This record gives sequence, C-alpha cells and structure tokens, in this order.
Amino acid sequence: MSTSTVERDFEFSFKSKGSRSKLSVPVPIPLDVSVSDLVGRLIEAHNIPCYVENELQDSLEEFVAKETSRHYDDNADTLVEKLITGDIDIGQTAEKWNKAFIKEHKAYATEKGSNTEVRFGEIYHKLIHSAALETLLNLEHSYAVAVEGTISQRDLAVGKLQKRQGDEMEQAVQALGVNYTDEQVNQLAARHFEDTQMLEVKWASELSSLQESQRREFREWVSTVHEDMVSSPDGQSAVTVQRIRALSDAAPVERMEEDQSQQSRLEESFTIHLGAQMKTMHNLRLMCVDVLDLCRHKTHKVGSTILPSPQRLQTAMSLYSNSICGLVLLVDDRINSYTGIKRDFAGVCQQSTDFHFPDLDTQLRVIQQHVIEANKNRPDKTEDEYLNGNSNGAEGNKTESQKVVTEDTSKNSISQNLQAGDFYLTRHSNLAEVHCVFHLVVDDGIRAGDITSRHPSIIGLRNILKCSSQHDILTDRKSVV
Repeated sequence: MSTSTVERDFEFSFKSKGSRSKLSVPVPIPLDVSVSDLVGRLIEAHNIPCYVENELQDSLEEFVAKETSRHYDDNADTLVEKLITGDIDIGQTAEKWNKAFIKEHKAYATEKGSNTEVRFGEIYHKLIHSAALETLLNLEHSYAVAVEGTISQRDLAVGKLQKRQGDEMEQAVQALGVNYTDEQVNQLAARHFEDTQMLEVKWASELSSLQESQRREFREWVSTVHEDMVSSPDGQSAVTVQRIRALSDAAPVERMEEDQSQQSRLEESFTIHLGAQMKTMHNLRLMCVDVLDLCRHKTHKVGSTILPSPQRLQTAMSLYSNSICGLVLLVDDRINSYTGIKRDFAGVCQQSTDFHFPDLDTQLRVIQQHVIEANKNRPDKTEDEYLNGNSNGAEGNKTESQKVVTEDTSKNSISQNLQAGDFYLTRHSNLAEVHCVFHLVVDDGIRAGDITSRHPSIIGLRNILKCSSQHDILTDRKSVV
C-alpha cells in the first residue's frame, strides 16, 4: 500500500469577541504527529483563544480520522485496480508482504518452537548421561524394531503385489492378439500402476502415523523421567519403566541372517601432520566398506535376546556434544531421494524414528525452498570469467554444470538444481555412526583422472571441512574416488 502523504484542508469556526472567526489550514494525511501537538501549534500560530482548545481538538481528531480512512481506501482501490489490469505483479507483491510479515513476526513474536527444541536437547543430554541410560536406549530400540516390522510387512505386501501383477502382465503379453488387444494390455498396465500407488500410499501413511506417535510418546516419556529426577531427593528417577513393546523380542529374519554373516572391516590408520610452521595433527583411517554401512544399525544379539547395538549408544551419548560425526555423500544436483544412493540412504533413515530432528523428506523440502533463493544470490559468471578461472584457459575444462549455469544465466532463468561443488546438510539421530550428512553435489567429471585442486568437487570438499571445523564436527567420513 502506498505510504505517500497528501494535504487536506481543515476548516474550523469559533466565536471570538462577539464575532465568528474561521480557521482554514492544510493538514497532512496521514498525520505524522499527535493531534494534541498539532492543536498546540495551531493555537500558537493563529492566536486562537485557549477556551476553544477542546472544541478544536475534537473537531480535528474527527477530521483526521475521517480523512485518513478515506486516504487509505483510495489507495487500496487504486492498487486493486492495478492488480486487475495487470499493472502490478501479484507474485512480487505477495513476496513483499511475506517478507514484511516474517520480519515483523520475528521482531515481536516469542520463538517457542526453538526454545522447546533446545530444552528437549538439554533434558535428553542429562538423561543419556544418567542412570536412565539403559532404559532410554531400550525404549529407542523397541521403537526401531516396531518400525522395522512395519517396513518388512510393507515390503512383503509390495512384493506379493508386484509378483501377481508380473504374472498377469506376462499372461496378457503371451495372449496378445488372441484374448487381449493392445488397448486391454495398456489398461491392465494402468490398473497395475494405480494399485501399486494406492498400496504405497497406504503403507506410507501407516508408517508416518507410527513414527509420529513414537516421537510424541518418546518426548513425553523423556520429560516425565526428567521431572521425576529433578523432584527426587537422591536425584534418581522413580520411573525405571521398561515400556518396551512386545515387538522388541522379534526382528526380521532376513536382517538377522544378514547381520550374522557380516565380515570384519578392512581398515588402516595413519597419523599425519600438516602445515609449515604451525603443524596440526590429523588422524586418517582408510576403510574398505559400503558408505551406507556407516549409517545402518547392526543387530546385536545375545542368546535369544535382541539388544541395542553399541553404535546406538555411542551416537546417543555424543548427539549433543562437541564431538559430532559427519559423513560426506556424493549425490547429483537434484534434491530428492528417488534414485541411486539417495534412495538407499532414505531407506536407511526410514528404518527407525528420528526423535530429535525432522525426517529426511521434511529436511529436503526445506532445503529445496532455499535453493532458488540461493541461486538468485549466486554471483553471475560470464564466459570470460570461466575461461580466466581455468588453469589451462580452455573451455573444454569447464564442467557440464558450469556450462548449464552459463546458458541459464544468459536466459535470465533461475535453476532449481544445485551445481557441482555445492553441498547441503541433513541432521540425524537415528543413524549408526554419524550425526550429520553432507550431500556433496558432483558430476561425471569426478570420475576423470585429471581432477585438479580447482575442481568444483574439491572446492566443495574444502568448504565441508571448513564448515566441520567451525561447528565442532570432529570426525568426517568421505568416499575415496
């Protein structure tokens, strides 16, 4: 809405010395001072008798209120007319209002959500370093087993449906031209797709509902135990409950067999010193292992009892500490979890409920919302800058993502994807040996043998190390290409 000021003529009549006098002055609308201040100025400037001060103030207040309302109404009508005719971009106007509202809200609103999260983190850190440690881990483990059971049922149901649909489609293809036409086969394929979608939506809803209820129950339980510890004279909680579901005694058979057949890791440790004068010591460890094995929880079985894995204990105790563990995952430029290692990683995250951070899909949606804004603020690089930035000064040394950015910049289009060397961070409390994952965007050029120190992926890795150093992520695990 326009904030321009206009002047409206204010007229006021009063009796003075047996005659009627009339005051006519321009008044700015909206009024930037109080009415009482303006009345005092008018009385002083025009020698108005003091006995008409109250009458003048009442008349002026009524005039200012009426004219201000009319001024805003006129401005609103003008803006609405411009929106209707297309003179104003609705998207830009909505974005301005959104920024103004967020700024105003942040300035005066109480951040209850963030304070609640900080408070819960402090409570959990106290409990995990107290006598409630074993009960807390058993409760987390029981919830994880329940989620794994639901996922196993989902996979079994989806597998049966896919097998039945495969048999039906095979029969239809073999009978094509005899009992089935091309149109009937297409209809069958469409029906199979719809059935699969409905089944996946059903299980996704059930799994989401289960994890949400677990998250709510877990937080309530943690708060209750902490209150008992605070109110107890000896500082020990009377709630030593073992609220463990019956599902804790059972685990998927396939998972058990897989974990029992695991082999020991091939690894080697090194200590190196970097720097000329101020040397810093770093411990390196080379491991021959699937990178997602660092995220999966292994089944720890003693006799016939399934116990929480030692990795879960280590991760829980260092969750709110200065010894955070990170993992670098090489991904493509799209922010999703549909293909490749991103899909496998999402499956690992889904094996248990994250009680401390939003789930992976929620975090990715938030990141995606900021990608476009980040690309708007990204410095524009022209062809000459790319050529001058290359060590060999040849256009062929540019990565494919850099070429795409150059083309997009020339067309004034904002990409929704990231570039090689960019990374985004997700937080997790339900993984085995890591608390946060750096998703480093790489392209096909990473597989070439001529990677230099100025390669976008190497620069991105440097930025990850800098970010880790600044935020107490003391252990980083990276893939060796």
